[in-house]
Amino acid sequence: MTRTFAALLLLGTSVIVGARAVTAAPAGATTPPPASGASPAEAAFANGVALMQAKKYADAAEKFEVAVAADPSYADGWYQLASARRRSERCDRAIVAYRRFLALSPTTPSPHYGLGLCLRDTGDKVGALASLKKYVAMEKDPKSQKWLEHAQGVIAELATSVSAPAPTPAATTPAEGNERAAATPKPTAASPGSAAYAEAQSLRDRGHIEDAIAKFRQSIAADPKNILPRVALGELLLKIRRDDEAIEVLRAAVDRAPAHPLAWYDLAFALRTKGRLKEAVDAYERYIKLRPADPDPYYGLGRTLQQLGRNAEARQAYQTYVTMEKNPAEKRWVASAQTQLQTLTAAK
Repeated sequence: MTRTFAALLLLGTSVIVGARAVTAAPAGATTPPPASGASPAEAAFANGVALMQAKKYADAAEKFEVAVAADPSYADGWYQLASARRRSERCDRAIVAYRRFLALSPTTPSPHYGLGLCLRDTGDKVGALASLKKYVAMEKDPKSQKWLEHAQGVIAELATSVSAPAPTPAATTPAEGNERAAATPKPTAASPGSAAYAEAQSLRDRGHIEDAIAKFRQSIAADPKNILPRVALGELLLKIRRDDEAIEVLRAAVDRAPAHPLAWYDLAFALRTKGRLKEAVDAYERYIKLRPADPDPYYGLGRTLQQLGRNAEARQAYQTYVTMEKNPAEKRWVASAQTQLQTLTAAK
């Protein structure tokens, strides 16, 4: 039942959401191999994972380089090498690793996301646009909705600065050309806060938190209608446990964009964290109306209702979560919900 933060666009970063540690980005299979009997590639990979967890990204990249040198077909090694290089601000080299991973695992959508961001950051806007569009087209996991939304936001920003090729004159008659021109929507103007928003994300991803917060606020001031920097700022404030500020920012976000699901989910979590339980219930229910097929909110809703003493409603929320959640990776949370159901049933 992962609920990841769009603000944390670093592959493999652990954050705490409710009572759970979750992974904050789309990722490939990255389970470290067992230490006993490990091959040289597996041993280097395991060391790289440990260094990633310690946030020693450049050192981790060296270990993953050893892993893929020992076994050039080690797909997970290439994926984590790409991640480590991106997080150590070597997008130029990360691009190579992402492409090697894709050559080994062409049907995996997530590397197109990281590749697109790196291509953008190295100035290849056309390539970035193509890669992110491929990610959006390929990603079908409901759990990746936040990453899809972020990718779509970046695509919208890139589309304003990448010109579409003009049609070949010989391919159309003047009348056909006029019809196509009339049918093609004009690109919307770039947000006046886009530059500050992009800089804020970069600062955040490099760990410059206070500078990132200032830039997010600058972006919001430049374009108050743009919801993306508000949600990103709210999530960042949640991560560093400035919950009251996060609530203020996220409340402003849902006031301006009441149909934005992510803002409601994050607001619900923030309110529950601060013990504002009735408000949290309302925020969870608003999210559920917007995303009825997502099982995640029912777990948090169940916990909130349980704290309020609304046990019958809590049982219903937990039962809905248990019934809906089919992801094998969420077995732990399904088991937790089942335990709570048993406790509530025994207390009847």
